[in-house]
Amino acid sequence: MWKVAQEIAGSVAPWIALFLSCGALYVANASYRLAKRLQVEMKGDEILVAGELSNPQLLVHDHRMCVLQTTLFNKAKRKAYVSKVEVFDGKGQAIEVTWSAEIDAYGNPVAPSKLIGVVDSSPFCVRRNDGLAFLEASVEVTHSFASKPLVLSFSFAPG
Repeated sequence: MWKVAQEIAGSVAPWIALFLSCGALYVANASYRLAKRLQVEMKGDEILVAGELSNPQLLVHDHRMCVLQTTLFNKAKRKAYVSKVEVFDGKGQAIEVTWSAEIDAYGNPVAPSKLIGVVDSSPFCVRRNDGLAFLEASVEVTHSFASKPLVLSFSFAPG
């Protein structure tokens, strides 16, 4: 009897091991898919949007033409970071700018730091370094929520 039990156990053991291995593989796969689905769901609300670009009202009226401002809105619970800003004119030529979350009464950026944190919303200001007026501009805002920059457009409309 003992010999028969040993023979049966010897022939059944590999099948039991195979069955348990398949079960472990199934559980691991289900856990991975759940983790990926949760990650996509968490990332789904990470959106940074901007209002319309405009020239601000300043103490010296002529200074306003070389400054653009808007508000950035963060739709996520996590803080977003603006890390790079590139500005191009209507012909696609790069424009040297300084940017910040705040400007003074003359349109000069206050404490430009090359990094703005956006929790719910934040002002966003860009000033041309050469002091010329913005007539047409494309502002590319690189932030922590996306690999592609947020692109804002401006076109001066007199009046």
